[in-house]
Amino acid sequence: MIEDIEESKRLLLQKIKNKIGSPVSIDVVVATLESLGIKSKNIQNDFGYDDSWELSKYIYQELTLNVETDIKNEKQLEDENEATKKNRRISLSAYLFFKQYFLSTSYLLAFAIQLTSIITYGFSIYIYTGFNHVQSTVVVLGIIIGMIISGGFIQVIGNQVSGHFYLKDYQLVQKMTFSLLKKGSVFIISSIFILFCINLIIPFYPIKTALLIGAYAFWVGLLFLVFAPLHVVKNRKIILLATILATGICLPLINNPFLNLYQLHFIGLIIAISTVMLFLVIYFKIKIKHSQPSKIKFQKGAIFYNNIHSFQYGILINLFFFIDRIVAWSSTKVGNFFMPIYYEKDYEIGMDISIIFFLFLAGILEYGNTSIFNLLNNQKNKTNFNNLKKYKKKVRLLYLKNLSTIFISSVPVYLIILYIFYGNWGYNYFFTESLKTINIKVANIGVLGYLFLCCGMLNCSYLLSMKRQKEVLQILSLSCAINLAFGLLFSRLLSYEDSVFGMLIASVFLTIVSFKENIKVYKNIDYYATQ
Repeated sequence: MIEDIEESKRLLLQKIKNKIGSPVSIDVVVATLESLGIKSKNIQNDFGYDDSWELSKYIYQELTLNVETDIKNEKQLEDENEATKKNRRISLSAYLFFKQYFLSTSYLLAFAIQLTSIITYGFSIYIYTGFNHVQSTVVVLGIIIGMIISGGFIQVIGNQVSGHFYLKDYQLVQKMTFSLLKKGSVFIISSIFILFCINLIIPFYPIKTALLIGAYAFWVGLLFLVFAPLHVVKNRKIILLATILATGICLPLINNPFLNLYQLHFIGLIIAISTVMLFLVIYFKIKIKHSQPSKIKFQKGAIFYNNIHSFQYGILINLFFFIDRIVAWSSTKVGNFFMPIYYEKDYEIGMDISIIFFLFLAGILEYGNTSIFNLLNNQKNKTNFNNLKKYKKKVRLLYLKNLSTIFISSVPVYLIILYIFYGNWGYNYFFTESLKTINIKVANIGVLGYLFLCCGMLNCSYLLSMKRQKEVLQILSLSCAINLAFGLLFSRLLSYEDSVFGMLIASVFLTIVSFKENIKVYKNIDYYATQ
């Protein structure tokens, strides 16, 4: 009889545990007993208690006495398991975000070194604050041309070499890297030579000025070109090392009577380039020594052909960055009769401040790429027809989350810009000439433009990975045309600094059109992800 009562109590405990888990009060247990159809008159015989209240007290004590995880019903355990998974996903996402962000913005340390050198000494490896407007025009035009013409090969290196690097085929990576660096150098020289010949036919600039512009274009273009493999092999810290070394050697030579500032810039650039090249040689020598020989035949001709769209994208995206400056500086309100594009300091200061916003925000692009590509790679072989809809939704939500991350992150970054404008240790503290209204106007519009440009670039990177290169090039070409057209319209009808509105409108256009294209892709992600 006693054994029957104990068995009945055990079964009743299990039933109530499965039904309500851990009860919050005795009254809840009483109500549960009633719902199970257990009547008071049967409690004495079946469970050995005088009434339902006494039985409920026993059950409540038993269920609340045990360890919490042992008394939860299946639904509670499932909910907690899901909550744990969710917390892990959030923690992993946060870790991935900060890891990718700080890795991809490590170049900001090199930028900080240059900025510190400019503030303290008025000098960096390709900038000098003491230059007059003509000298500044030479340097800035050289930098712009160098960055544009090197952009194509920089993009090709990132696109082509990275795949083999992750496969640890270091011998092939070495061959590809040095081959592309060589071809890129030849392309830079050829492009500068063509531009110089055009200047001979149509003399936009004096010969000496054109030669100096060409020299800056070559060394700056080559500098950014050799930096490209460092991003692929995850050794961006060498950018910082090369910058510190070049700056440290050049600073003591500023007052050397045997060297002018142009020569000093070229020495600094050569030191930085040589440092990176020396590192790449040693790095690949060590890696190849401890790796298997490559089984893939290296075909030089096929590399460029297979990456023609990446090359075009690199040229166009760099061109997009500088169209507004070229338009502003070519305005008759700014231009010099002997120089159709003439440096204007107020516009450049505003855009330099806004580019700080872009550099901080651009770190999110690598996180956005990594997170969505990880999801695609993880789910590609696990997804079947039955859960395809869920898979599409998951990818679409992650895409929208990455876009929203850019907008959310822009708020604290913009606070940094506001501090530069108005803070006690902002721009006015470090420079003798205070910020003007025009500087702040250009910077604010530039910040908004760069915010949308970051979104557009993220959209374009997704489309490129889904083999939608032609669509990206069409969108980007139209964006460049809009940048130019609206920049000319506003700068000629209103004021020269309003060319920045061209960049803003073009960036909004780039974001909206590329967003629509991405939504179209994600509706058929099962097709595009396997291309």
